[in-house]
Amino acid sequence: MSASSNVRSLTIVMAAFNEEDALPACVARNLAFLAEHVPEGELVIVDDGSKDGTGALIDALAARESRVRAFHLEKNSGMGAALLRGFAEARGEWVTIMPADGQIDPYDLLGFFEVADRADLVTSLYRNRQYPLGRKVLSLGLRGLTATIVGTRARTEGIYLVRRAVLEKLGASSHSFLLNLEIPIRAKRGGYRVETVFMNVHERTAGVSKATSARRVLQTFEELFRLRLRMERERLDRLFGGRP
Repeated sequence: MSASSNVRSLTIVMAAFNEEDALPACVARNLAFLAEHVPEGELVIVDDGSKDGTGALIDALAARESRVRAFHLEKNSGMGAALLRGFAEARGEWVTIMPADGQIDPYDLLGFFEVADRADLVTSLYRNRQYPLGRKVLSLGLRGLTATIVGTRARTEGIYLVRRAVLEKLGASSHSFLLNLEIPIRAKRGGYRVETVFMNVHERTAGVSKATSARRVLQTFEELFRLRLRMERERLDRLFGGRP
């Protein structure tokens, strides 16, 4: 067990959609990390309406591993929806996210832990990611449009580490990938302490990415405009004390 960790209580939330091939190795790696570095750690896995054996697999893992807790969405609702369910079930003082495909090594969280004592949220940027041209254009377009519409730029690419008490106050609610931009945007606007670290990304261990499907892209952009409306209503509520 690491004696120098600034994070002693942590929930790792993992959203999984049709990831039965990648999950066993990914879960084993995350549990090894928790055993070595987090005295009070848990792994919350949310099955996002998978059509393969993901649901049965995470139930079996939860039955076998005391640190694993499994939850299910009845239908495929999006990364953000699955993460929100996991956040609602989190028990740790700190919360982070992990993809179920092995692209992020949980041991990279040690870099987040080093700055956690002076932060409420730790975001990350990739030092080694090489996007295909189409994915790069999509990512830059989403981030630029987010900054234009919402009025705040989120300096984040990878996973993040956030105090659960802060996460609960932010009120983030996007059901798509946009959730991972909404959280740092709200934290920045709320005056919370934000630190940023650099981390590596790896090739997925199995399966294929679902992030760039047409349905997912459309959902994300639709939610972006709804986020702008929500944040404007929240601003008006603060100004007028909730009066109509």
